[in-house]
Amino acid sequence: MSKERKLLKIICFLYVLDAIACLIFGGITLAGMGVLDASDVVTVGGIDFGLQAWALIFGIWGIVTGVFYLIFAGAGIRGANTPRKIGPFRVMSLIAVIFAVIGMLLGVALDGVGSETVMYVVSLVFAIACFVLAGKIKEQAER
Repeated sequence: MSKERKLLKIICFLYVLDAIACLIFGGITLAGMGVLDASDVVTVGGIDFGLQAWALIFGIWGIVTGVFYLIFAGAGIRGANTPRKIGPFRVMSLIAVIFAVIGMLLGVALDGVGSETVMYVVSLVFAIACFVLAGKIKEQAER
């Protein structure tokens, strides 16, 4: 097994931890919505949003992201084990980059820079690394 495949496998196992963290943060956000004052607003781009609605969006996004990252990590582990099957994972890594960027933007808009925003930065770095490694593994498989 090449060093790229080993590294991809390690990153994907770390992605499982990231997915669990996304699920937890999403669940905590949804569970804590009830304590938010309904009259509080968040202004994003000059538009006022209710804080509870914004928390609902961010909580659902965290759960959706966590589920996607679990599927993504499984596909990466599969691709690392069988390099011929790395193609779909490479596409998924671009989707993971988009998920991480949207998560960062939602996190900053809701709460400023907090722990969930740092989590999405880590996700972004991992997704970019996965894309690069998947490209190298694909080249190795084509040889």
